[in-house]
Amino acid sequence: MLFKYTDADGYDYGLGLPLLTMIVVVLLTAFIMNFTTVGRKIYAMGGNRESASRVGFSVLRLQLFVYGYMGLMSGAAGVVQAWTVMTVAPDSLLGYELTVLAAVVLGGTSLIGGRGTLTGTLLGVILLAVMQNGLNLLGVSSYWQTLITGAIIVVSISVTAWSQHQNRSLL
Repeated sequence: MLFKYTDADGYDYGLGLPLLTMIVVVLLTAFIMNFTTVGRKIYAMGGNRESASRVGFSVLRLQLFVYGYMGLMSGAAGVVQAWTVMTVAPDSLLGYELTVLAAVVLGGTSLIGGRGTLTGTLLGVILLAVMQNGLNLLGVSSYWQTLITGAIIVVSISVTAWSQHQNRSLL
């Protein structure tokens, strides 16, 4: 625990590094995406890279910024993971790509770009964490958990594609 408080009954309350890091990352990303021109340009580039280029945005510079920021976030995740398990292993987070993709898709982000919010992604992360915690408490095997996570991605993408198809047919 980074910050710890013990009440009169002896119960400990605290704020750990993972939660503090998540709060800082969410606030920083929300600020960048909602209150800076770079954030608005990133949304525009995600919608249509060619259009962003024609409007005059430097797509290469934006991509370098996004990849650099994602590298910074990956480094922060590595530090949190090392702090949590008290050891450093280069392959400790291998295989979490599916979980990250599931959380982002559950949050409403389109895989083809142009749509998505930080709030939706945060809600997707929380929903997936609650689901995986519930599966762990039920004693479900990790292999089945991976299968269920993949099925959630497929269902979420299918529902998104179906709703987009319905919206196009109404127009």
